[in-house]
Order: sequence, then structure tokens, then C-alpha cells
Amino acid sequence: MNWSNSIRHLAARMIRTLSSRLALGLVIIVIALLSFSSVLFSGTPSNDVYYPDLLSSSDQIYNPDPLAELEPRKPLRHSYQELYRLQSKFMLDEDGRAPVTVIIHPEDYGTGLAGQIKAMLAQTDQPQAIWITTTEETVSEAQEAVRLAMDERVSMRIVDKQDPWFHVARQASSEFFLLMENGVLPGSHYLGTVLRLAHTPEYARSLLGSHGAVLTTTPENVLDSDLDIKCLPQSDSHGQVRATETVDVLSDIWFGRTEALELMSLEPWSTTGKAPLSIYLSTLLRYYGAIQSIVVANDPRNLATWGDTRTKDEPPTFCSKVQKLYKESSTWQSWIERGRALVSQHERLSSLVVFLSSMDEAILVKDLICRWSLSPDLSVHVAVAGTHRGLGRKDFARLLPSEGCHVGVYDLKLSYAPRNPTDLESARLAAEVSVNAFHLINSLRPKVLFYLQEPSSVFSDGLEIAKTRSKIPAIVLKPEDIEHVRWLPDLSIKALENWNTPQVKLVVITNNRPGSCIRLLRSLTHAHYLNDQVSLTLNMDAEADRVTIQMAGSFQWSFGEKFMRHRVRRGGLMLAVVEAWYPQGNHEYAVLLEDDVEVSPLFYTWIKYNILRYRYSPDSHLYQRMFGVSMYSQKFVETHLAGRAPFNPEDIFIETPEYELRTPFLLQLPCSWGAVYFPEHWREFHEYVADRLLDIEWNKTSLQSVQIPNSRTNRWSNSWKKLFIEMIYMRGYVMLYPNFFNFTSFSTNHLEWGTHTKQQRNSAGTFLVPLMTDSERLLDDLPNRRLPDWDSLPVLDLWANLATSAELIKRGRALQEQLNPCLLRNSRNEVIWEGQEKDLKCAKTQPYYSTHTTPLPKTTATPASAIESISISAMSADPLNAGSPTTPDGSYVTPVPTPVGTPIDIVANGVPLPSNRRSAVPSPTAV
Repeated sequence: MNWSNSIRHLAARMIRTLSSRLALGLVIIVIALLSFSSVLFSGTPSNDVYYPDLLSSSDQIYNPDPLAELEPRKPLRHSYQELYRLQSKFMLDEDGRAPVTVIIHPEDYGTGLAGQIKAMLAQTDQPQAIWITTTEETVSEAQEAVRLAMDERVSMRIVDKQDPWFHVARQASSEFFLLMENGVLPGSHYLGTVLRLAHTPEYARSLLGSHGAVLTTTPENVLDSDLDIKCLPQSDSHGQVRATETVDVLSDIWFGRTEALELMSLEPWSTTGKAPLSIYLSTLLRYYGAIQSIVVANDPRNLATWGDTRTKDEPPTFCSKVQKLYKESSTWQSWIERGRALVSQHERLSSLVVFLSSMDEAILVKDLICRWSLSPDLSVHVAVAGTHRGLGRKDFARLLPSEGCHVGVYDLKLSYAPRNPTDLESARLAAEVSVNAFHLINSLRPKVLFYLQEPSSVFSDGLEIAKTRSKIPAIVLKPEDIEHVRWLPDLSIKALENWNTPQVKLVVITNNRPGSCIRLLRSLTHAHYLNDQVSLTLNMDAEADRVTIQMAGSFQWSFGEKFMRHRVRRGGLMLAVVEAWYPQGNHEYAVLLEDDVEVSPLFYTWIKYNILRYRYSPDSHLYQRMFGVSMYSQKFVETHLAGRAPFNPEDIFIETPEYELRTPFLLQLPCSWGAVYFPEHWREFHEYVADRLLDIEWNKTSLQSVQIPNSRTNRWSNSWKKLFIEMIYMRGYVMLYPNFFNFTSFSTNHLEWGTHTKQQRNSAGTFLVPLMTDSERLLDDLPNRRLPDWDSLPVLDLWANLATSAELIKRGRALQEQLNPCLLRNSRNEVIWEGQEKDLKCAKTQPYYSTHTTPLPKTTATPASAIESISISAMSADPLNAGSPTTPDGSYVTPVPTPVGTPIDIVANGVPLPSNRRSAVPSPTAV
């Protein structure tokens, strides 16, 4: 092929002229496309290469491209009546002929063949052509059958003995083909039925038939004598197929698009050990083109819809034939070893595929693989590079324990890789990896991929291409990361799919302590980021000295992007924290760090584990009241009226047998010495702070003064934590805290001189805690070596006393009712509607809380439209309101607001609505 040689020549010139990594990447992609013709699992080149062109019609669903995008396909289950209700775009040609070429491989050239020809000529949708396959020895019999048919569409095709008879179908000019053997006699409506199905979105990408089998065995027992085979139609069904079903093999009759047969060029029949057609065609199309084999339902009352009318009285014998083929054919064993997955493997469980390039990787990852295999909801598959690369299927199997590790192992059978390959050789080897890996992915259709990324590895480069093409989420780690992710098997498949979804940003808040800041930055550079891209932002106030600014500018950050922010006007610590971050979406998280903090090398591991465990699990809606995860272990509680009080969770949990001594816990306090904050709650905090500051600025007596009962935080001033505590108290929000031995944490505080530390420097040691450095200890100290389920986490209130989530919500609701006229009650003092988005700060006298625009002048009279002007939207579910209606996904439906003033008995907090008030409600104290 001239164009192929031209592209290879161009690739070689690119390598000679460009030495950059980008050039090599482009070459890998080019070689990958070319390699579909020359790099196969068998390692043998194809002499008959065909690259299917993409169909140009925008209405066309089918795409025979072997690099077609992988999309999840649900099992198809339709009765015959349901099939007829599907939307089909089929129309006959102008000459009234169906665009189908029928190829018959006769059992005999007498009455059997005559009956088959007659059955096809009797179709309600007449085929374009009917071909009879024959060899040189049977030409005369075939000619006689053609003569007796007396129809110009019937002709014969001579096939060499060494070639498969079905290859003649590739010569057809029609859009579709119908292959028939073993004397099948289709009903007169069968061709019209499958033609219409082929023009529906559900079945456009399918190989259709009337006989099939589902093989429910696995690669481990592929050669067992007792095979579980489900045949369609079943022997006791009298030929009836009640619903369409995806099968592993079709037999006797096959209907599909002619273009799909060109995929046979990618693995010619002669290289498969001359596999039987029932095995070869279904497996090949499913593997290279994602084309499923489907047995079509028939109408039990109308034999004309059946693919073989003989099965009404004669039970099919193909089931025993398939079982015999399955046990005796070496092709099956070879194909399953190399990833030709069975239908049962697709539909049984969510699957994970682990790719391993060497024995070293296998030793490193095998424990993870075995723990994954114990999950009842996960099917684990391992693809090894092959014996030429030092890791064959048997080599890996010898590493696994004899019990408790059930995985499917597939051999990519990659070719030998030279020790020091040239750039062009590296490109070819990476292309080979990408092609073989993509075919395995295409066949297994896993939920998640997993592999290790090593420097200058053609295996990693090839997998990167396959991952990109397949659009399947991948967990890609460096070998040194494995010891820090032993908790991976504890995550749900949903969390694994979202491995790359959370975007964590590090936000450092500094001013004029360059020594402290550089200590923090050094600790950040020594952390393990699990091959993630993590951005770093340095926020400096206007008073930052020159040393701090120069240090921040010269600091090198190699784990992601680095940003610098320098205020031109002093904002103070409160604004420095509040304005340090604003989330762009609900998958962006921020680790807020003041510069006198120091972090553990495992802080990111702790954060990622918690985020995936609680934010991306199937029941993540339960965790909506958790606003973040602390890295620091609390030693004191500062909210008691008497002052700071020592705190040790051991003292609480040792007396409560239902909780593990070392369990993490939920506490109704934000941590300012190292924590990750969640986006929804931080956005809500921004709105809350904006409205509270606006109230303080325009109402010197603070009409919205929030006084938490018995809390020392009421005395704090100019504190972001004070405002945050107000919000989380009224919402019932909590933060998760670690609870390791001796307060071992993922951050510590050196309590250096600053905004809130003046004369307390001598007590710095009181707040220092040891940093976690051992990944094994991290797991050992957790209950059952894993993060607990949500309902197993202890809940502590603002003063670190045991409570329940419902109690926290009830307390917050009580405080809201004192401040909030958005709670509308009837004459029986029952809440009939709660405004939710703005209910923490709903104005008693001013409408500007919902607008964030220039406020109205201060007034003692309440505008009649104060409450009506406030924007209300749905928030999270209220556990106290057990009777609230829910949606199918478990979220609560906000009750329809009652129009203000419509019911006569509506009051707010026992007093008339704001529109009827004569004066503002005074604040008990000023902020």
C-alpha cells in the first residue's frame, strides 16, 4: 500500500528532524493506526488489509471502525411484540428488493437446498441475490439447483477447499448479508423482521440470528467437562424464543452488515486454527467491532417469523455441537486467555482490568489484585505483557495464592522488546501495546483500568493511547505510590471510576513569616500526591515583606500549576482566609494552610481516601452535612464559656463500647490548622459571610446578630471561624477528624507569632502533634483497617460532647427560628414552609440579603415586599422531616411555598409577618 509506505517514511523523517517527546507521541499514534493490519495477538501479519471507512450518513448508527468509541450497552431484552414497536428507518429500494445477499452453504444439493432456495424466494421482502456456495467437486449439482430455481437472482459461487465458504460474503455489493447452513428454513417474514431491526438504534450494531448459546464458564475452568451452556431456543421450548438475548455464539443462520465482514482482515480465519464459523464470526465481530451476537425473539403463533421453521417439531442439535466444539477447540482457550470475554463476564459484574508489564510490577501489585478479587461486586481481570516481555500468563499465576484470589488472566503476547530500542522501534512497540490493550478493553468493557506509569516505558505510552481512545477511567500510579494506596480495594467501583474527578488545590496563606512559609512549602514538596496534578496558590497580604515575596516567586512546584496572589490593600486574616478560594465546581476541593502549619508526607493520601470514600460512594447523599476533613487531631476545645478545655477522644470512646477506640469522628468545629474544605459548603459560607458583614456594616447594632447558646465564640471578633461556626451550627454540619494514637496527625501547628498569637509563643509545644509517616500504621489504627461507614462514625457537637446528627440539626433549627421569619407557621404553631437557600440570613427588615447589591438606607419600618423578594431554592434533605416527599434518587422535594398573606392563620415565630410589623426586632447584642 503506497499510502502506508508514505506515512511510515514521513514518520521516520519526523523522528530524524524532531527529537522532542511530542514528535514521538505523534509517531506512536500513527503507528498504532497502521498496526491494526500488522500487529495482532497472534503476532502474524495480515496480507489482506482493509481499513473500513466511516459511514458518511448522519443517520447511520453503525460504525465498523475497530477504534469505535466504547459506549456502555445494556442487555437487550425484547419480546416479539416489543420488537415491532421499535422505531425503524428501513425502506425498500426503488425496485422493491431488500439490500440483502443470501449465501447458502447446503448440506445436500437435492431437496434440502431446493427447500432453502424456495424459502428465500418466498420472503415478503425479496433479497437482492441468492448465492449457492460449492466446490469444484459439486459444481454440477449446484448448477442443477440454480437451473431448477428459475430465478436470475440465484447463482453459485465456487470456493476453494482451503478457504472458508463464508468468505464469499465479502464479495457482496449489498448492504446486508444472510448466511445459512445446516439446512435451516427461515419463515417468510424472517428477512423482513431482521431488516427492520437492523435499522433501529437498539439493534443497528448487532449480528442477528435465530440459534445461539450463552457460555457461562470462566477462563479458569474453560476446559472443564461440565460446562454450563444455555441454548436458544431451549430444547423444551418447541422452537420458541420469548425475548431477544445477547449470546456468545450464533449457529446456522447469521444476518448483519456486509461492511462488518471486513473486520475479518484483522484476524484472518487461517490464523485461528480454522475455527468453526459459530465461534469465529461472533467472537471476531464482538472483539474487534463491539458487535454483539443476538438471538431474535419470534412469534409463537406465527411460524413465518421464525429463523428456522424446522425447530417447531425437531429440537435443535446445535447445543451439543457447541459444547463439543467448546471443549475440543484450542481456539477457544487461546482467545479467552487473550481477553475474548464471554457475554456472562460482561453482564455479571462491574469489571476492573489491571495491566502488568513485568514481574516486578506483578509482585508489587498482586496483593491489591487479590483483595480486589474478594469484592462481591467486582470482577477483576489481569492482562500481562507476555513471555517475550518477561511476564506470561503462567508466570503471573504462580505468584497468586492457591486460594482467595480469583482473577481472569489474559496474555497480550507482545513481541520481544530490545534493550535499547530506537525511537522508531519504541513507537512501534508502543503501538503494539495500544492495539492489543484496546482490543482487550473493547472485549471486556471494564469500568476502570489500572496500571503503573514508569519513566520512558513504551508499555505505559501504549496504554495511555488505549486509555484515551476507550475513554474509560484509569488509575495510573507510579510504583512508589503502591505502598500508600493499600486502601484502594476498600473503595466502591463508583469511587474508583471517579479517581481522577476530585481536583484538590493547595492554598497557602502567608504574610511576613518567610521562615515559617518555607518550612511549610518544604513539607508540601515531600508529600506523596499519587501521580495527581495538584495546584499550589500562595496568598500574601499587602504587608508581606520582600523576602516572603521573593521566596514565593522563586519556589519551584513540580506537582502542578503554581499561582501567586498579593493584595494591594490589607485585608487581615479573616478576609485572607475567606477570599483565598472560591470553588469553580462541585469537584474542586481546597486544603487551606496557614504558614505556621507543617504537613505530613501522607496528608494528601488521607485527604484523597476520605474524599473518594465519602463523596463518591453510591450513598454519597448521606454525607451532605460533612463540610470537610481535618488533617489535625484536636487536643483542645475552645468553645466552652469557661475557656479552652483539654480534649481527648479516647476518654469518650473508651466508655462507649459501640465505638472503636481509634475510630475517626465527626465534630461540629472547623479546623484552621490544616483541613480540606468541600465546595458546596464553602460557597454557602461565602454568601453567609457577605450578608453578615453587610449587616454589621449597615446596622451598627447588627439586626442579624447570631448568638449560639453557651458558646465562647460569641465573644470572638474579626474571626472567620466565628462566622463559619455560626453557619454550621444552624445547618448541623460536621467535619471529619482523625483519631490516631498519641494525636498523630497529617498536619501540626507551630503556634508562631501572628494575628491571633501574641503572648502565647511559650505554649507552642502544647499544640504540636506527631506527624503520620507510616502508611501501614495509617491502616492499622483504623477500625478493620478501613474508614468506617457513615452511620458508624461518632458525632460530637460544638463542645465535643456525644450527640446525633438529628440533635445537631434540631439545635440549629431552634436558633434559626429565633432569627428567621422564613419559617411560616399555622395557628397550631406547625412549620408549613421553610425558605431554605437564604434561611440562615433572611432579612427581618432589609431585602438586600438576597441580592448582594447596594443596600437600602437603614429604616425602622419593614418593606411589605421584604420576604417576597428573597430568592428561595432547594437545599439538602432534612432528617428531622421524615414525612417529606422524596425523588427517586433519594433527595427531598421542597414543599410548595404558601403565598404570603393568603391563609389568615399564618404567622412567623408567633408574631405577625414582616409586612405587618411596625418596628424592627431588636438584636440582643452587637457583634
